[in-house]
Amino acid sequence: MMKLLCLFLAVAGFGLAAAKLADPTPGEPLTVTMGQRTPTKIRVARGQATLIRLPEGQRVMNTYGGDKGEGGVWFVDAGKIPTRYLAVKPKEVGIHTTLHVISNTGQEISFFVQEVTGLDGKFDAEVDAKEGNDADTYAKEVKWVPADDIVSCRQHADSLKVDAAEATKKAEQSAATTVAEYQTNYPKKLFFGYEWDYAKAEKLGFEIAWSDDKFTCFRAKNVLALYELDQDGKPSLIQYSFADGLYTVPKLLYDGYFAIGPKKANKLAFHRSKP
Repeated sequence: MMKLLCLFLAVAGFGLAAAKLADPTPGEPLTVTMGQRTPTKIRVARGQATLIRLPEGQRVMNTYGGDKGEGGVWFVDAGKIPTRYLAVKPKEVGIHTTLHVISNTGQEISFFVQEVTGLDGKFDAEVDAKEGNDADTYAKEVKWVPADDIVSCRQHADSLKVDAAEATKKAEQSAATTVAEYQTNYPKKLFFGYEWDYAKAEKLGFEIAWSDDKFTCFRAKNVLALYELDQDGKPSLIQYSFADGLYTVPKLLYDGYFAIGPKKANKLAFHRSKP
């Protein structure tokens, strides 16, 4: 009889212990405020990870409290690259710790983290931190930047410098090539086959006429009016530029004349022969 009673008590005790240590289930998401002075209690459960989310635009830069070593009783993970997420996971039952989280804008929030297996049927699987009243003061200036970001920015800047130098070098080489090709090919475009009365041209101060594929030029000492003749022989006044003894007309002229006054002696007709 005594053995049966002892066995019954042992089985009952084991059942109570098993019921008492049953893992809690996730409760409603918990909302906390950044910068609040009183640490917020967070219920965590063994074998479960509780996710803490900072407000948009903030990153977890550092955490204090809880043993983050592999042999410790707490696992706190902010990721290799700082994000707004932080995971907390207890490795033992019935333990507790304080956890302080610092964001990249200098805002902070403190938690009292308690493992509640056997004490509470619910645990906080998700914790959302919202902006505090002094968020505007902090948000104006980012106080910490991840070292990886700095290295990445420097590498990117160095890469841009190299790209810019290479682009400049290629542009200079291309420009030099273009100039060289132009200098080589331009003389081939020049055509000096203009005919006029050379005696009259000398009298009026005209020396030579030529054209390329876009312009007609005249070398002369005096400035006269310039007329172009159409297919019917009708003249029309032509606009030109004159500088340092050079007439430059932005078109090809075939037939025309220079004139000053009504006298024929002051009129110099010209004709562009076929190449």
